[in-house]
Amino acid sequence: MLALRVPREKAEEARVLLSENQILDKHHRIRHSEDFVEIPVLEFPDHELLKKFARLNAVVIDERQYPWRETFKEPFRDILKCIQIPDDKKELLPTRWEQLGHVLIMKIDAGLDDWLEEIAGAYSEVLGAETVLRDVGGITGEYREPVLELVLGAETEATHVENGIKYRLDAARLMFSSGNVDERIRMASVCKNAEIVVDMFAGIGYFTLPMAVHSNLEKIFAYEINPLAHKYLIENLKLNRVEEVVETKLGNCTEAEEDVADRVVMGYVGTTHEFLPKAVRILRESGIIHYHETCPDRLMPDRPKGRIKQAAKTEGKTAEILNIKTIKSYAPGVSHVVVDARIE
Repeated sequence: MLALRVPREKAEEARVLLSENQILDKHHRIRHSEDFVEIPVLEFPDHELLKKFARLNAVVIDERQYPWRETFKEPFRDILKCIQIPDDKKELLPTRWEQLGHVLIMKIDAGLDDWLEEIAGAYSEVLGAETVLRDVGGITGEYREPVLELVLGAETEATHVENGIKYRLDAARLMFSSGNVDERIRMASVCKNAEIVVDMFAGIGYFTLPMAVHSNLEKIFAYEINPLAHKYLIENLKLNRVEEVVETKLGNCTEAEEDVADRVVMGYVGTTHEFLPKAVRILRESGIIHYHETCPDRLMPDRPKGRIKQAAKTEGKTAEILNIKTIKSYAPGVSHVVVDARIE
């Protein structure tokens, strides 16, 4: 099977190039080793793309098979066979969903209300779910809580497994976005040995866990203001046997100790920019910030870059933008992006 073998520090840049050129194989798992990352590809890159990869010290290999990524199964045809509803209603059926362990979360059009029970039953049977939750209000509030309606089943506490990590959560009360999977995987390999990291918005461990499990860190200080998310964060550290690496803090990250970290993670969106000066102060003399923002496409990349540079300047430092990446579409004309910046 074809794959691109690239040094770990250049892996994200290579993945973006593959995706932009539409030859990234999203159906097979990326393979990580100590020095290299192997990214499955759909076809051999053309001459111009090969030249770009050469500058990254990346090579195309055909040495092994890569495991199938279960999250990219396409069972919709099987679902259609199980549902007996009028043909003119079938176009309203959801083609996207979140599955967290045995819990299925999806938006169901109001035009399908008369067949709600049958639809939930068909999706749960084909996808191997026991509980179905209907997304009726998106994400809301300071704690970014999902607004969901129970359609089928009863147990909403689930364990989601991803990249060798177990995430335990109450899917009816806490969010988990599969659209952020590539960023969670990336965070597993960005840290250097013996770093001290502060995760300002840890949640249930979205980024703390990949760093703690897959990196050799001295310490992670994980701040979370939501008591329920903090409870699951502690549980997940034990579940993944990394509780000795991570010290959790229930409270606002504005209370975080300063001048302590080599790296700061800001994996929250909404008002994240308001916390940038604090993030700069949390760092030692120099360090890396991973800053998340939802930004109108027309303001990209100037606004997120400018906000980091201004925060650094306010604190008497400078910011070098290392990387900016679009994680996913957040809303029409708005993207969820992450910026990596070195502060000195």
